[in-house]
Amino acid sequence: MIRRARTGAVAFLLVNSFFVTPLASAAQDLVPISDITGGSSVFVFRNSSRGPSRKVFTTDRGTRSKTQRIASAQKINRQYVTLAKVAPRRTRTTSVDPNTLPPESKIKEMPAAEAAKLFAGVGEYYIDKEDTLHAIDFFRQAFDLDKKNSVAKNGLSEALALRGNEFLLKDQNDEAEKVFQEALEYNPNNGVAYYGLGEIYVAADNKAEAIKNYEKALTLDKALTEIYVPLGILYYQTGEIKKADELLTKAIANSPEDAETQYFLGLVRASQTKYDDAMRAFRAAITSDPKYAAAHFALGSTLQRTGKTADAIPELQQAVSLKPNYFEAWFALGNAYLEQENYQESIKAYLEAARLKNDNVDTYENLGDAYRLAGSFNDAEARYVLASTFIERDEKYSKDEAADVYSKIGYVLAKQCEVNMAKAVPCRWNAATRALEKAVTINSTPVNYANLGWAYYNAAHDDMYAKRDAEAHDKLLKARDNLLKAVQANPNYLEGPLLNLGMTYSDLGDTQGAIETLSKVVEKEPSWNFAVNELGIAYFNAKNYKEASNRFRTAVGRDDKFAAAWLNLGKSEFRNGNVGEARKAYEKLAKLNPRFARDLALYTQGAVTK
Repeated sequence: MIRRARTGAVAFLLVNSFFVTPLASAAQDLVPISDITGGSSVFVFRNSSRGPSRKVFTTDRGTRSKTQRIASAQKINRQYVTLAKVAPRRTRTTSVDPNTLPPESKIKEMPAAEAAKLFAGVGEYYIDKEDTLHAIDFFRQAFDLDKKNSVAKNGLSEALALRGNEFLLKDQNDEAEKVFQEALEYNPNNGVAYYGLGEIYVAADNKAEAIKNYEKALTLDKALTEIYVPLGILYYQTGEIKKADELLTKAIANSPEDAETQYFLGLVRASQTKYDDAMRAFRAAITSDPKYAAAHFALGSTLQRTGKTADAIPELQQAVSLKPNYFEAWFALGNAYLEQENYQESIKAYLEAARLKNDNVDTYENLGDAYRLAGSFNDAEARYVLASTFIERDEKYSKDEAADVYSKIGYVLAKQCEVNMAKAVPCRWNAATRALEKAVTINSTPVNYANLGWAYYNAAHDDMYAKRDAEAHDKLLKARDNLLKAVQANPNYLEGPLLNLGMTYSDLGDTQGAIETLSKVVEKEPSWNFAVNELGIAYFNAKNYKEASNRFRTAVGRDDKFAAAWLNLGKSEFRNGNVGEARKAYEKLAKLNPRFARDLALYTQGAVTK
């Protein structure tokens, strides 16, 4: 029986990643791992092994800052005051300068209705001067004198609403709510008061009540077009995209240079997958306000979504420069660098994201990916372990994603083994099998069974090398059983698990099972040179040396520096009685791998050196 020749410090076998038949709807990525004997088994990534696991382009439906809400209140206030002067929203009376009022004693002698009319006029004077406190005072006195005075009643409502807006501008929402409610007691049709209540509900994150009040305000006063923006934003945030589009488009027509409106219109367009329109809106927002961090982030995210990652990076860098605590932008920047294979910058960005949110699963998993691809497998393991810890605390996390993290723990432990072999440091295959058993426990998919089988196969080889034969045999049986589950669960899902299964059959001495299984792999993936070599081993162990030589010759014909295949070819040709061909293999190995050359000389009892 041929045991796969050891190559000492075995490097990771360099082959291109490739995609195989989909499981469910996702493609898998197969990556070969060098084992302690110089062979290569295959680990299966559920998705691509190269990019970030979690591609979160946006994390919410946009948020409005306190500053933006206050700016809206200012605009509404200005618009209402302007409209009220041009086209009053109520019946008004003649303005009376308070400096022309008769003495208080004479006012007391007037009939109540006449005095009320006089005070209402003073209220109008102060409304015109935008002095809400005095306006409220005089309208209230007028109404107290004459409850039938509609000018006093509606004037008081207007003054209270304007006063409420002043409280909004100072972020004094409790005081604002009181006066808005009082304004509606005097005039239930006061649109500005309903708008103000809408703003208060927005601040309290009660979107349903905010929408109701905004809509009521617009119904009562269609000229209050400044409401289009906050209401359109709420429609977007609650998923009413058509309504949001309609209102924000109207708002842009009225004020094309308003950065916030352009930003939210861009979010609406992006949600409709109208990415070119979205990016135009985001760029317009940035033009109007170059320091609008959210617009830079949104533009960068949309560029990422459309495959323009290199263009996205400067926008994301600008976002975090303007807003250093911008978690979402740091996370997206990490993704962008990872997709560009700039692993060190990716790690820096993810570390900053993790500093800002130290319990975010996605950040730790993607950081693990970045460390893994950078070759820092111990660091990758630490981050994947953190991700697994937080996943177990989150009942809403998907089984696929949770199992995926445990699978990656197993993978990076294997990659540590490749490095550790050169240092004579023990491999941690038992830890790898525990991680992959956890993955199967969480989600018993073919991919997870395949990787658990792969781990047992490699753990068995570790035992073989240490001459723990009983333990090795037990693990080979577990490898076989799990790999069979993977293959039987999905007959179309063959290549990776079948290769590992064939190698497992070889090690168990089931030569016929190994030949049949590995033949399927080579037929399906003829370019897998390491699989061709494994098929040659299976034929050799079945004592079919002619077929074994054919496979080994194919392998070295494709890769003239495939030392293990040259060694196997030399052995099989010797068994075929072709000492001359075996000698040629020895001469090749003398240049490629002197240690293998010595192994071949010993195997042939020196025949190849004579």
